[in-house]
Amino acid sequence: MDKRILAIYDSEEDYAYRLMEFIAGKTNLPFEIYVFTNGNKFFSCPDMKDIECLLISENAYKRDVEALKIPHIIILSESGENLNKALHHINKYQSCENILREIMEYYTEKSPVLPATLRTGVKKMQIIGIYTPVGRCLQTTFSLTLGQMLARKHKTLYLNFEVYSGFARMLSRNFSSDLSDLMYYFSCAREKLAYRMESMVETVNGLDFIPPAEIYQNLAGIRGSQWVDLFQEIEKSSEYEFLLLDLSDGILDLWEVLRNCDFIYTISREDGMAMAKIEQYEKALESMKYGDVLAKTTKWKLPIFHKLPLRLEELTYGDLAGYIKTKVFPELFGKEPNE
Repeated sequence: MDKRILAIYDSEEDYAYRLMEFIAGKTNLPFEIYVFTNGNKFFSCPDMKDIECLLISENAYKRDVEALKIPHIIILSESGENLNKALHHINKYQSCENILREIMEYYTEKSPVLPATLRTGVKKMQIIGIYTPVGRCLQTTFSLTLGQMLARKHKTLYLNFEVYSGFARMLSRNFSSDLSDLMYYFSCAREKLAYRMESMVETVNGLDFIPPAEIYQNLAGIRGSQWVDLFQEIEKSSEYEFLLLDLSDGILDLWEVLRNCDFIYTISREDGMAMAKIEQYEKALESMKYGDVLAKTTKWKLPIFHKLPLRLEELTYGDLAGYIKTKVFPELFGKEPNE
């Protein structure tokens, strides 16, 4: 078989198939997904020897399962009273996103050899770098809105390089890993990057993102060439069509990262201070032989928006979203895409 089997065994049919549909929608996973809702069909499965990982509900589990010698068995815990405490347990009653994240984290750690993941799409991943030397000009709001709008029709990954992003507070979430962890795992075992990413990716309104570094100093010393290497590996081992980089002055070799972007968007304002900063930035690029960065940069002087959503999950419904649809998308795609 080209892929290994992830089997889901749960007598709750609706639950089992809903989880299967979610996992099957992740195009770059190493598994074929099988679903079983009764013991007879499970134990008589002709492909039992190919089952790499079994996700089994607590009430379906019994000792006979262990005799099947399946490499990885994960219990979907309901009461927490399963007989075999040695097996890995996942809380059954949580989001499909969290369940998959825990599966991939466990599988990546426990499997010494993982099947290679190769991009199946023919299109090159487009990298959009968003950077401005001007402060408080909606760069991150612009980036997130653009990303969420792209994610409606294109698989999109967003990376934020702010020193203090505040994402955990704004999304009311606790993140178990962040961008610094991704770079660490990439440096140690790049062959596991695709699987590690699946255990780290969060989503906001359809947009995938790796949580920004909680302690920015953990990114200190990472050169621009290392970031570019990571981006190339993401393209090679994933199905992302767009990679959005919300960049800041804190990133080492910023201009080298920008040089490797396909599109660069710089947000500006009309006031004298903003224009002076942009002018100094552009002169510095020219003097340091980074004129090619300027050549693929589009500057956006955003109007004053009176209706900006307060929640990150609702950005696609504000005036900024309308601006991106009518102004930015035609520049990015050559025409305004149909909704």
